[in-house]
Order: sequence, then structure tokens, then C-alpha cells
Amino acid sequence: MLEFDDEFPQMAALKVLIIEDDEELSQALAEALERAGMRTSCAATGASALILKRSFMPDIALVDIHLPDTDGTALLRMLARQGDCGLIIVSGMTEEADRIVGLELGADDYICKPPHPRELLARIRAVHRRVKLRAAVKPDPAGRPTIQLGSMKVDLTGRTVRSASGGTVKLTSAEFTILETLLAAGGEAVSRDALSQAALHHPWRAEDRGVDQLIFSLRHKLSDGGDQPLIHSIRGAGYMLSAAPQQALGLEVSSATADAVVPG
Repeated sequence: MLEFDDEFPQMAALKVLIIEDDEELSQALAEALERAGMRTSCAATGASALILKRSFMPDIALVDIHLPDTDGTALLRMLARQGDCGLIIVSGMTEEADRIVGLELGADDYICKPPHPRELLARIRAVHRRVKLRAAVKPDPAGRPTIQLGSMKVDLTGRTVRSASGGTVKLTSAEFTILETLLAAGGEAVSRDALSQAALHHPWRAEDRGVDQLIFSLRHKLSDGGDQPLIHSIRGAGYMLSAAPQQALGLEVSSATADAVVPG
């Protein structure tokens, strides 16, 4: 049985569609998520998932790509094209190649079975914030949600960054996920653990330098020649974007996190 402890933050009003043919796992996920304050609905086949999605209108869909009636990858592509909810693959396949394929098909995240409840809830929260960001950002003339970040433009659906000259700033998938997660934080600091879960798909450990290396690389690639880096270290809290892009999104940087900025 999957259970959340009583101290975990409630996530009321979020609706999660569970697409899973293992009835026991599906029910366990539903019960655990509902304990965390969410509403759930379950589908055991791809066909029933598509019907249920139209009436339930989920914020997040948890997708098992091995379903009895359909190719799960085709279902994932279809859901990604609709683009109206976050997509998290929940799979028993643990190889890194499987994760990469799933993300290339349009999933926002990938988590292995059986998911740890606390980790799953953290992933749901992070994906939901990124989906809300994409929905809130005004589209460019081509209809793509684009954010001005310093002298660069961030295309959230194309997952690309363009410099002032129009050239592409080459980011890895993990680097872009870090950037998107920081943008979605709305001016708040994001912990190393949250960034590790989102971009590297595993919890952060004190000896783990993966997140710091990604931040270092992003700072270098996103540098526009200014004196201040776009990404700041926040003592004891993690990382946050500078005030400029947050203000452009109509968001406020809290004084508490602003006071904690550690230069460099």
C-alpha cells in the first residue's frame, strides 16, 4: 500500500488521471493521492483513458505505456499533442534509454514503479507548476509560449533558447528542465532536491554535484555579458532566477529569498 505521511503538504483541487492496467497499483495510487488532497480517476485501457479525459479534464495524467489495448507510446503522443495536462510516465522499465524515449515522446517526467509516494507527489507538483507556466505565458506570433529572459527568448513548447542574434543556445534536456523549473517557481528558491528530481530523476544527496554542475553550465550558456548571473544561489534554500525574468512574468520575488541571495 502506498501511503503519505500526515505532514506532507496537501494539494487540494489538483485532478490526476491514472492510466494503469494493474488494478492493485491503480487503486493504491488513487488512495494515496486522495489522502494528499487530490481528486483522481482511473482508466485501465487507452480507449477508456481518452473517453474519461474529456469529462474529467485532469491537471496531470500518470501514464503506464504498457496497456492491454493500445501502444502506450501512441497514446502518449496523442496526449502530448492535446497539450492540456501534464504527463508523467509511470513504468516498470528502469533503463535510462527508456526514460529518454518517454521524454522525447512528449512526457514531462518519468518515474519507475513502484513510485515512492513522497517522490511522486513532488514530481506531480513540479510538473503542474511547469504546465501552469506554459499556459500562462503569452504566445509569440507563431503561437508558442515564449519568455524573454535577459537578451534571450525561451520557447517552452519547443524547449529551445534563442540568443539576441537569433542563434540557438544549445541546452541539454536536463539543463532546459532546470531552467523551466526555475521559471515556474515564480520568484521562489528551488531546492537542490527538487531540481534533482525534475532534471536527473533521482533524489539529491549531499555528495551529489549533478545539480550544481547543471547550474554552472546554464550560467555559462545563458550569460549575456551582464555583471550579474541570471541564476542566483540562495543560502540554505537552493537556486532562483534573478528578479528580471520573474518581473517580466508578472511575478514577485519575495523579500525573504531576495535577502538570502549569495552572489556567484
